[in-house]
Amino acid sequence: MPGTSQGSAHPETRPTTYTSILGASTNIDNSDLPLPQPFTDTEWDAIVAAAVANVAAMEASETQDHPDEDAVDDLLDAQPPGTGAALSLPVPAGAYARVPTWHSRRYWLTLCEWIVTHTERGRTTLKRHGIAAQTFLRVCAAHAHYAESTTGRHVCAALATLATKDELSIDQLKRGRRALKTLDLGVELARGKKLNATEREAAARLHLQVHGQLPARPQIGAASVWALSAPTWAVEAMPAPETPRTRPRRQSPRRPARAARKPGTFAARAGAQSPHGSSGSAPQSPSGSSLQCLSVRKDHQARTRAGEHNSTPTKTRPLARQRAAAQLVDRIPALLAVIGIDEATGKRRGHIGSICDLLVDAGIDTDRWTGIDIAQALNHDTATRGWTWPTTEAMTSPLRLVAHRLSRLDWTGPSPTERKIHGRERSGETTTDTAHRLIEARRRVRAALASGQAPPAVEQHRRAMREQLAADLATKAPADSAR
Repeated sequence: MPGTSQGSAHPETRPTTYTSILGASTNIDNSDLPLPQPFTDTEWDAIVAAAVANVAAMEASETQDHPDEDAVDDLLDAQPPGTGAALSLPVPAGAYARVPTWHSRRYWLTLCEWIVTHTERGRTTLKRHGIAAQTFLRVCAAHAHYAESTTGRHVCAALATLATKDELSIDQLKRGRRALKTLDLGVELARGKKLNATEREAAARLHLQVHGQLPARPQIGAASVWALSAPTWAVEAMPAPETPRTRPRRQSPRRPARAARKPGTFAARAGAQSPHGSSGSAPQSPSGSSLQCLSVRKDHQARTRAGEHNSTPTKTRPLARQRAAAQLVDRIPALLAVIGIDEATGKRRGHIGSICDLLVDAGIDTDRWTGIDIAQALNHDTATRGWTWPTTEAMTSPLRLVAHRLSRLDWTGPSPTERKIHGRERSGETTTDTAHRLIEARRRVRAALASGQAPPAVEQHRRAMREQLAADLATKAPADSAR
């Protein structure tokens, strides 16, 4: 038949001509081909495992299209305060506790400059990473600008943002970050990455909370999270700053000695110049002259000038930190042995500033964590680990014990107070200020309710009410019996 293979109505599905390796064509029959062999057990297990992996990947992709609400809420709760509308990556628990904080932004920049200019380790590090000292200090200043002022943490700015701060290039920033990491002056706590569906949803909701509308361009990536540190070796290498007490006193040029005067010269000159120097006039001072008043005035002025030059400026601790330290002392009996007033002698023991220093060294933000929250976290950790606080007599150094306990906890998450007052803050108000404002409002309400209630009944009023009740029951009893 025309249009068919070899005139058959059922054409062959495969050619009947086989070309061998030698190039010769031969005619073969389908019956001579080998039949397909069944899979072995090993091959079958491999095929099934691959199919299961493909199904799991498809399910994971479907799950990403619908992010988990709990995961989104956890990301939003983990955002540090003051980061703006950009989502920052969460930091692993306990990571901040292992990074020493700085004392101030100026101190950290001075420390960086000293390390790279006066130590062999700093110069070797800059040479190893191929960055100049001035460029490295510009990189440090750019990072310090976006760090938390009290601790040096939460540096979440992207490289493009840092580059616009001091006209730095991306390559210079990368070299500077390598040098910071080598010198332990900076620690990368979370590496920047592209956001998944859950993180993108959290970024959109964060932008909605801050600006009241969804972003025009959704956030697709997050920058690395850094913490600027003041390591022990660097602090010990740099000498202490010179204070007015330790500064050597400058030797003023010695004035030439005055010529010796003859006795009675000053008295004669004073008597000649003063119109009141006559014997008949009243004296200007108990000694009969104004010399004593002049010397007293000069001595007072000299003491004032000396006090102005020798006075040492004191750094006032924030009120929230002092309040948190006082609340912590009231709730930890171990601290009452070294801080507070001795009941036996009535003398003050220790200073509350030592507790404030413990909170700073542990990296606790007292604007978010009150002393009540800190004590609650310590008690919860104690119960979780199955520990008990030692007695006061058994402790040799309560401050070191509390410092060790504080360093083992993570203080970057939301505090119990933040969870309670979520959504009740005012603009420009810290967490502790909001908590104390709500506490004071609650106290005022309770006082108003207590003052508005009637006083309890006196004994005479209760006796009269019992007699009236007895009389009413007596009058009702004959009527009930008549019925």
